[in-house]
Amino acid sequence: MKQLALALGLSIVCFTAQAAEASSSAGVDALGTGKFIDTIGINIHVNYTDGAYADVGKVGERLQWLGVKHVRDNTPGTSAPLSAYIHLAKLGFRYAFIIDDNFPRALELYRQINAAAPGSIAAIEGYNEINNWPVTYAGLSGQQAGLAGQKALYELVRSKPWFTNVPVYDLTGFDAKSVNSRSGAADFVNSHVYPQNGQQPNYDKWGSVWIDWAFGDVRKFKLPMVMTEFGYFTIPQSGWYVIGVDEATQAKGTLNGLLDAVNAGISRTYIYELLDEKPDPKQLDAGMHYGLFKVDYSPKKAAFALRNFIAILNANDTQKVNASAQGRMRFTLADWPVSARQLLMQKPDGRFVLALWNEVPFWDREKGKPIDSAPIRVPVDFGKTASVVSVYDPLAGTAPVSTQRNVSQTSIDVPDHPVLVEVTFPN
Repeated sequence: MKQLALALGLSIVCFTAQAAEASSSAGVDALGTGKFIDTIGINIHVNYTDGAYADVGKVGERLQWLGVKHVRDNTPGTSAPLSAYIHLAKLGFRYAFIIDDNFPRALELYRQINAAAPGSIAAIEGYNEINNWPVTYAGLSGQQAGLAGQKALYELVRSKPWFTNVPVYDLTGFDAKSVNSRSGAADFVNSHVYPQNGQQPNYDKWGSVWIDWAFGDVRKFKLPMVMTEFGYFTIPQSGWYVIGVDEATQAKGTLNGLLDAVNAGISRTYIYELLDEKPDPKQLDAGMHYGLFKVDYSPKKAAFALRNFIAILNANDTQKVNASAQGRMRFTLADWPVSARQLLMQKPDGRFVLALWNEVPFWDREKGKPIDSAPIRVPVDFGKTASVVSVYDPLAGTAPVSTQRNVSQTSIDVPDHPVLVEVTFPN
């Protein structure tokens, strides 16, 4: 199953200023924008029929509006009919389903969904956060039960001919330090990341690296990685550890996290979650505010930013460019601080897209207010003349905020969230 699991493998480049200069002579490999978009997933809860998820039609519409195709959900229960899941599958959405205690029943439901919409089952995931929701299996309890159940699930999935090409995601919430191998138990290791203290996803000046920490103990298993939960909730708060942020900060953190995950080698990240589940006007329940959309289905700033981000990456010209580049671009970034990040992508039409973002603090946890850090000005040298250089800010919209023509050098203002630098070289 290793070949199957590596089908989502990514070629990742993330480097400091010194490495950028060293790498620029040979060029940097670009990740296809389509492959990047395919790393984006989002959590939904079709079975939560006592709130916003009760209207599966609206769920499908909001997903289509965003441009996200991958969803993660619990195994269908009794609250919502199987037809609700099939409806989304027929719209083209691909499920990662979290297993429940009844493995045979769950796999039969997945089979029925896949039969109605072939290819709609993207992955089958083991138990969810056994540290928070303990499981029992074959007379065992605690971590032993979770690990034994995961192995049994893997063997059962692999025995089903209709799931031959469906990967199995590992369970979450076990102590990886005490486990030596995931062979015969999972095709992908798995973890959940909720950056705390209103911090950036994977860097701050105090040393917090939330994504790297979450995957630090599972990298030893040498398997591809998925992050099946990642998010911020939108109750602006002061304090320490589990605190919420405002909508703008959620938007910044969401985009930064998706890019950070790819740079960390993570094959897919499922944002938590699509909708605020139920009304909570007094803002007493953090769990009701993780959505990219409010409970009335109206988009928060994060939804607008993600939609814009995907739309910019999807915008292609009918005429191919950069024909001689062969998927590589030379560039040098000067005055590049340790807090800053980059990821090079390329569109199907050949245009390069260089994502640049700076993970400086964006939330004041003591005051419970956003920090509006000034962008840093970064000189960029392309090594040759680019016919067009356009800069996009997904938080502002889908139109370029600036365009230059026939330049080999320029300076880019890099804020605390991604800007997308689209570069066209003459053929």
